Formats: sequence, C-alpha cells, structure tokens
Amino acid sequence: MTLQIVLLALASALRPPSLVAVYTLVREQSPSRMMAVYVAAGLAFTFAVGLVVVLVFGGIALQSGSSRTRAIGEIAAGILCLVLGTALAIGREPVLRNANTSGGANRIRGGLQGHQITTRTAALAGPATHIPGLLYLLALDLIISQEPGVGGELVQIAIYNAVWFALPILVLAACIFEPSAARAGVQRLERSLGAHAKSIVIIVAYAVGSWLLISGATTI
Repeated sequence: MTLQIVLLALASALRPPSLVAVYTLVREQSPSRMMAVYVAAGLAFTFAVGLVVVLVFGGIALQSGSSRTRAIGEIAAGILCLVLGTALAIGREPVLRNANTSGGANRIRGGLQGHQITTRTAALAGPATHIPGLLYLLALDLIISQEPGVGGELVQIAIYNAVWFALPILVLAACIFEPSAARAGVQRLERSLGAHAKSIVIIVAYAVGSWLLISGATTI
C-alpha cells in the first residue's frame, strides 16, 4: 500500500504552479528563508487536511479491517484513477485544472510577479500551490479503506506529503548551501516539465488504477 501512496504522491509533485512558486522564491535575496516558510506553511496545510479526513471518516462503522472493505476501497480508488487518466488523455478541462497544469501555473506566475515577495506571501503560496486535489483524495481513500489504525494512517499521510513536497524540500536544502545552483536547477526543471507532466500523470493514473482494480477484484 505504501508504494501506491508514493506513486500518487509523485504524480501530485509534478505541479507546474508549485515549480513556478519555487522558482520565484529562490530568486529572492533570502531564498532559504522564503523556501522554509513556503514548505512549512504548505506541509502544515496539506497534513491538516489529511488529518481532518482521517479523523472524520476513520470513525465510520464499517466492517473494520475486513478484506471486503479493503477490496471495495481499492476498486473505488482504481476506478477513479482510470477516470482521471482517461479525462487527462482526452483533454477534459475541469480535470486538467484539478491536476494543476499550465493554466494554474500561469495564474500563480501572474500573482507573484510584479509584487513584493514577503514571508507572508511565501506562507500563502505554500497552501495555494498545494490545494488537495483528486490524487490526494484517492490516496486518503486508500489509506482509510485499509484501516491501519490512526497511527498507521498518520504515518502514510506523512509519507504522501513528504513525497509531494520532495522538490521544495530539496530546493530548500540546496538554497542553504548554494542558492545559485538551486535557481538554475529549478529553471531547467520548469522548462522541461511542461512537455512531460501530463504524460507522466496519465501513466501513473493508469498504472495505479489497474493495479488497484486487480488487487480489489481478487480479494473481494
């Protein structure tokens, strides 16, 4: 199950708005401070959302821990993954917005450029570029369906968020030691990601969706 969570988190990490925000922040005079605020605020927000979902839905009286409950959860999540992949493949705009493609990146770029960047701006940008979408909800659905207990659920939510924020965390580390290298690396990644992010998300959605459907169908 952890591998499925990691795959979904990797797809979430390919968000152009996040790359734009990171690249904007690393160009500031104090990039390490800006990035630290950005990462801390974003992680606090996304983890809190996951915590609320777990606490709300974790108390529903299902057949706790039964193989049927887990199988139904896997099948439902698998279908949603395949729907996401298909919608992205045929270019359905509402789902593309949920996947945070270039339209969202342009809005973030317009909102940050031309304004003085402060720590408050960085703190707001963290949650704004990591608003939980379908992939996060899929991951939470999987976590809840497995019912590993509150402790296990929190660990898996933490794993998802750590992978989701892997790029900003790595850039923060680079800013501490070599800000110029961090700027150059993020710029190159932003340029290359635009051509491949959609394809990667589609591949991950189909792979995880098929895996979940097969796993659920064989255990129900």
